[in-house]
Amino acid sequence: MLKRILIWVAIIVVGLIGYAAKNAFGIADQTIWLTMLALMLVLVSFQFDGRLNALEERVIQKDYSGIKALIEEGKRHRPQHQQPKSLVEGGAVKSFITAAHEVLFEDFRWFGATLNQHIAEPWAVEELNDTDVRGIEGPEVGRRYQVYYNACRMGTMQVTTGGHEWIFRPETFAENRQARVEVDLNYLRFVPYTDTHSLISTVALFIGKFGDDGDVARAKASAVATAALTGHLWESVRNPDIDMSFEFRTEGPYELLSDTTDHWKANGIDPFEKWDGDRSWADQNADA
Repeated sequence: MLKRILIWVAIIVVGLIGYAAKNAFGIADQTIWLTMLALMLVLVSFQFDGRLNALEERVIQKDYSGIKALIEEGKRHRPQHQQPKSLVEGGAVKSFITAAHEVLFEDFRWFGATLNQHIAEPWAVEELNDTDVRGIEGPEVGRRYQVYYNACRMGTMQVTTGGHEWIFRPETFAENRQARVEVDLNYLRFVPYTDTHSLISTVALFIGKFGDDGDVARAKASAVATAALTGHLWESVRNPDIDMSFEFRTEGPYELLSDTTDHWKANGIDPFEKWDGDRSWADQNADA
């Protein structure tokens, strides 16, 4: 509003100056009117150009039709795990590997299969043959995964050692195990909220403390996922011109993952041999 007032004030001032100049120098009325008309046309041109640029910024956006088709209509991706047989085989620098990394590597051998058992139907977590991962302050050692929603590759997930004690006393890691999981996803705005919540809350549940009350642990994991997704939504609305990626970080003693792994071992179940690291209820031969 103030900007408009200032513009009109400027026009009036220019008009008054022109009128004074006309009287002082005897300039013809036609010349004065033509000059004022030219100035007004210049101002209108600037205004029109600014509005047109603003409209183009709103209308001209990246074409996501192909991504949306993969997410909404694409066939679910069957995970093709490429599990590394060892940390070195996966590319980890041998001098970086400690006893803590070896413990974590073994503990998360079935993590991808575990997630595929519990997350919403369209998701698929696929392990990569990559143990040379990106840490907080530089190269790290752990496991990496690709994350799919139906036919769309959404991003990555990685697991590294959590906490700080392992840095100074890696040999004691087995007594106080902590893992850090990082999830980085794109195109999340095209995925239904309940499905997204399922993935993030499941990660939080299996990585955090579980204790004796499963309902409490599930409620906490749900709250963590809700908070993370709310924050992402807020930032997406606050920065509508930026294609926001979703980042989720969590640390914990991964008690439920350990319990699940122990249960499978006690019953002679290898989820990769029995279910190809995928959902146990999926017909593995349906689309062979």
